[in-house]
Amino acid sequence: MKLVAISFLLLLLGGAAQAADKKPCAKVLSGCPTRGCAKENTADALCNIGKHNLKPKGEVKTLNFKDFEELQAQVEKKFKGKYSTLAKPDRARLRKLQAAGETVGEGDLVQIVGYIAMRPENSKPHANDSGESVNCRLQGSENNDFHISLTPAPNGFEYDGIVAEMIPQRRAATWTEERLRKVQQANLMVRVRGQLFFDNHHKVNGDQKHNIKNQPKRMSLWEVHPVTQFDVCTSTKCEANGSGWKALEEWP
Repeated sequence: MKLVAISFLLLLLGGAAQAADKKPCAKVLSGCPTRGCAKENTADALCNIGKHNLKPKGEVKTLNFKDFEELQAQVEKKFKGKYSTLAKPDRARLRKLQAAGETVGEGDLVQIVGYIAMRPENSKPHANDSGESVNCRLQGSENNDFHISLTPAPNGFEYDGIVAEMIPQRRAATWTEERLRKVQQANLMVRVRGQLFFDNHHKVNGDQKHNIKNQPKRMSLWEVHPVTQFDVCTSTKCEANGSGWKALEEWP
């Protein structure tokens, strides 16, 4: 009986500790450090800091969905599938990969043209408002990233695409979930620019027949994160570096 009681007590204590870990670590977003709730000089802190980079480097490089798939394959080979935690030297190895016939890597300014995913049925751009470490576990859409699934074709599945994220820090007031959903429902082509980032805290979830619970649906862990520019095609068809684009904040 004593053993059962001790085990039960340990279970309660473990649950209490886990609950405490999920509490906000800042009172307001402006007081949240770039490392979020992660401890200083840890792999998690490095990841969180990277997610805040609103000034990616270099001239914009145009990537397509195949490029994101190939970048994932290069990481799988480079790290042999073991990348859930990446120290600073490890993340440095993400900077010199090959895509679109040139060297590209984490921290670069990139753009991709596609559509906001329509399927599965409940797919929609949304705030990660349950509270993430990167934003000090504060709740509410105003304190969290907007998660946007992009696919290569209209009416596409999230499983076939990638993720782009608009962070709350310095996010335009007109970048709203409602406006993004209107673009989605109109099935319009979009052009997304921002930092190329590898979100190693997740797993690839690109097979709808073998969905991984609690993992975002996508075929690559490479993201456009944070988004620095989001444009909507107002013509019949738009080229990545062509005309016909209107900034989300000016649409419709």
